[in-house]
Amino acid sequence: MFEWLVDEMAKVKTRKFYLVDGPLPADKRELVERSELPVPPSYKSFVLQFGNAKLYRMGSQYRVQVFAGPSADETEEGEPRLYFGRTDEAAAYFKESLLVPGRETPVFEWQYEDGIEQQTANGFEEWLRKKCAWARRSYTKKRWQEIEKGPLPFSDQEKRIVEARRKFRWRVVGISSSGHIQFEVHNGSDVVLPFLSVCIRGKRRGTDAMLNGGVWLPVGSVFPGQTAMIEKECYKDVVDPQDVEAFEKPDPEPEDRDRYWEFKPLPT
Repeated sequence: MFEWLVDEMAKVKTRKFYLVDGPLPADKRELVERSELPVPPSYKSFVLQFGNAKLYRMGSQYRVQVFAGPSADETEEGEPRLYFGRTDEAAAYFKESLLVPGRETPVFEWQYEDGIEQQTANGFEEWLRKKCAWARRSYTKKRWQEIEKGPLPFSDQEKRIVEARRKFRWRVVGISSSGHIQFEVHNGSDVVLPFLSVCIRGKRRGTDAMLNGGVWLPVGSVFPGQTAMIEKECYKDVVDPQDVEAFEKPDPEPEDRDRYWEFKPLPT
């Protein structure tokens, strides 16, 4: 049923451009097959084949996502629905009142920006095809060719940068009067990096938990062996600084070059 997607994925040599769990292992497969939830057959087939799926990476985001387990939700009017996926513009769901065992059902989307709800497809596979086509149009022909070909491996200089960032140590030590997070940073490497990438998320459940981003600490003046205090604004307009949590960003891979400012030139 989804051969078109399998074929497309097989042509792309950029790791993490698509992230899928599937095919599901036997125990999870049995759970899906025995479930009495009357989800559309095409959606169930997708889950069995792919599991959770994140498709079409752009920066640190994925333009299309499908969840292996839909979550119960409701509209503002209280109408029950099953939230099964999303794009970076809208949430996608089935209305429970329209679910019929063994049959397809319309897909509705709720737009994040304007809060408008509308039917966007007659069934799950149709929705997925439309959204995948929409996502592909986000990339220029040249960029798509680069994605299919895969990134160039790290140069020797880039490898030194990756090794150097592993030797940096940092910790959060406070919050400034202006609401900036205060970091103590130690350069344990033998080089100077322009920036150090750090992940940021909200601590508390609820609205704050939706924060999942990153910041780039300007460490160009922290020389080998030195320790310095650096203040950085970390989404204070979105989340109270007290509710911000900073954590290590994993090592970059070649396709992550644009997400790690360590690869930028040193400021002059």
